Amino acid sequence: MQSERFTALLRSRELKSTPQRLAMLEILERYGHADIEEIYNEIKEIFISISLATVYKNINTMLEAGLIQEIKIPNGKSKFEIVKEHHSHFFCTQCNRIYDIPHPQRLPLLLPDGFVPKESMVMVTGVCATCHTGA
Repeated sequence: MQSERFTALLRSRELKSTPQRLAMLEILERYGHADIEEIYNEIKEIFISISLATVYKNINTMLEAGLIQEIKIPNGKSKFEIVKEHHSHFFCTQCNRIYDIPHPQRLPLLLPDGFVPKESMVMVTGVCATCHTGA
């Protein structure tokens, strides 16, 4: 059951398993990548009186705990996803869809001497196969 998995995930990060957080994680799981407005519009259907501020607060709490991550979209709203295996993203500039693309844990980087990378995030932009072929 999904809610049990999310409850365990929240507890593993020492976060309370509230109905609102569980719902946000379920929304992120369903969407794959969602912005704040998408999350808010979906969760408002379940929790009618929830405020946008509460959604922001919970998203920030889960970000700080490393449970979800922010995906910065060029010239657009950030999207969020549940943290999973290391991967990069492809952003289609026509349909605005984000695709997960696998890549090796370490990419060859030409960094100046003494620089120690902590994390790398790769965002490739272009046109997806569906938009390119017009299918």
